[in-house]
Amino acid sequence: MNVLAYIHMRNIHHSTGAGRVARELIENVARREGVNVHILADRSDHEKVAHKVGGDWNTFPYHLFSSATSLQQARWIMCDGPSAESYWPHAEIVHCTMESYVPTAGSRLVVTVHDAAYFDRAHPRTFSAGKQQLKWRILYGTLARSADVFHTVSQFSADRLAHAFPAIRSRLRVICNAVSSIFFAPFDFSAEPPDSVAARLRGRRFILVPGGLHRRKNADMILRAWPILQSRIPDLTLVIAGNNDPDYVPAARSLGRSVKLTGYVEDDRLRALYHGAQAVWFPTHYEGFGIPVLEAMACGTPVIASNTTAIPEVSGDAAILTGPHSVDQNVQAIEAVVNDARLRAEMRERGRRRAAPFTWAASAAQLHAVYSGLV
Repeated sequence: MNVLAYIHMRNIHHSTGAGRVARELIENVARREGVNVHILADRSDHEKVAHKVGGDWNTFPYHLFSSATSLQQARWIMCDGPSAESYWPHAEIVHCTMESYVPTAGSRLVVTVHDAAYFDRAHPRTFSAGKQQLKWRILYGTLARSADVFHTVSQFSADRLAHAFPAIRSRLRVICNAVSSIFFAPFDFSAEPPDSVAARLRGRRFILVPGGLHRRKNADMILRAWPILQSRIPDLTLVIAGNNDPDYVPAARSLGRSVKLTGYVEDDRLRALYHGAQAVWFPTHYEGFGIPVLEAMACGTPVIASNTTAIPEVSGDAAILTGPHSVDQNVQAIEAVVNDARLRAEMRERGRRRAAPFTWAASAAQLHAVYSGLV
């Protein structure tokens, strides 16, 4: 089976969210017997990124276009060409691994669509958000006429996408996201570099917020709740891992030394933070899936997360779920976990059991079955 995967290369280095999904799925699909994967990508991005990602990305066969990604995408939508087969005549499956379109002349088109956030008004009502929504309405109109299968990552996302675009309902297929293998691996704190954030925090109690401070991740509530928590548990530290919206950084820093902003951290350092934390706090407003919830569970870390969008579907009964607008519920949940060693032990075991089936190899096997049903 010949698969041409259209990859936004800039998103797979230091990848989180959609970029991680694209990278992990294609790497694991390529390892399946009888699958021949080629990559379609922006030449400039390939030259900048492939060697940084390394591994399979140094050896995949590439078919490169010279236009910037956004210009090439506009050309494909407006001109309906050039077709995928003009890059690789032997392609049987063309997979757009993020919301995008590549026209085909005979091969079957699979498109990964992560959520309906722009159509559910999960983003602020800004000019930029309005422009993105318009672009995506045009894109989805094209895809509704062209795509054979829409792969999405949760039943929640499937339901919301079907609501926004009823014409694609019958072509939606749910294949869940998963957890990178590093988060399942045994962990030894003695091997942690002494200058790492986790090493500097060793011996201190802290709550970890993965994903950074953003409106969609409920930064406003986090920053309101933290002074209350800090007053009740004075030795507790809040560690916020990931890139932050700059608008929230001054407010976070104004809370003093009890708040640590790490910026982006690589998976091995993030794993150390998961293992060191008393709990992971993920009070997000809107998620099409919520990979950090399962990453924390795979590491055996208790999770406190929102009771909304895809989070209950992902977490099952292994997390404490709270209302994203309720400071009191979130404060009480964190207090309960931090102050109760038995509860933490129970949540560690439930979390590990919940995360165990969510591997990228399993997701790739389901995706391969989708491909096989098309050719």
